[in-house]
Amino acid sequence: MTHTALLCIGNITVDDAVLPDGTRRNACLGGDVIYAGLAARLFEPQVRLLAPLGSDLPPPAAAALERAGLALAGFLRRDRPNIRNTVTYLADGSRVWDLWHGEAHFEAMSVWPADLDADAVAAPAVLFLAMALAPQLACAQALPGGGGRTVYLDLQEDYIYGHHAEVAEMVRLSDVFLPSEEEVWRLLGHRDLAAAAREFAHWGPSVVVIKRAGAGCLVYQRADDSLTQVPARPAVVVDSTGAGDAFCGAFAAVHHRTGDAVQAARAGAVAASCAIGGFGVEAMTGLTRQQVEDDLAEWGRTDG
Repeated sequence: MTHTALLCIGNITVDDAVLPDGTRRNACLGGDVIYAGLAARLFEPQVRLLAPLGSDLPPPAAAALERAGLALAGFLRRDRPNIRNTVTYLADGSRVWDLWHGEAHFEAMSVWPADLDADAVAAPAVLFLAMALAPQLACAQALPGGGGRTVYLDLQEDYIYGHHAEVAEMVRLSDVFLPSEEEVWRLLGHRDLAAAAREFAHWGPSVVVIKRAGAGCLVYQRADDSLTQVPARPAVVVDSTGAGDAFCGAFAAVHHRTGDAVQAARAGAVAASCAIGGFGVEAMTGLTRQQVEDDLAEWGRTDG
């Protein structure tokens, strides 16, 4: 019997994309757990994706799951519609998200403690991706770090304002905190990333990784008070959706296996570059571990 080495907890979405030229791509598979899980399994074969699927999964999204090697039977089921978004891509590279069914539905289609079976509870590493605040906090309290479990935390920036106490509680319960620059600003009100990393580490986590999109990331390790800037992996940006999720999935998989936060950040950067190199999750489905490891090795040669 195989057991989960890394549990990725998040959401699955079905997205209608409107491109800058007006082209529409309907019923595209999306969701943070898909991007993170596909990236994580490049480095760790025993990855489990825990997320609810609704009752109306469109055939194109179901086919995309199959191409990704993800069986429908492996997901939680809800007798509700799937989370749906219309994502409008603007000419300046930004995006506008329109959530079809509202925040209460988004909460209901997230993972809650009642969804955590024995395998999930026993997982030695857990990556919490950006769900709605209430279910993410409840699950973080049910599966705290320590006691042989390593917890990785990624936030949803939209829920931070007005909920600093709840966010601080989740950070306290984590071992590795993976905020973005924008989340640093919303939580602390400044952009001194070195000071922010150390402040977050005082809240609880031993490793803080501040994601900086095209500027790479800053890795702070409390054990030796070290700060390491890891650059982004150069790539042609086709679709930036899922880059941060792919980074977190790869980071968690490599860090849990090796304990090396800097090497994990480099793996995350490569995964993110792969995610943005094509449209939607399809950019991740055909990747192999060998391709990614070759990319990492080549980057190491050219990076010094």
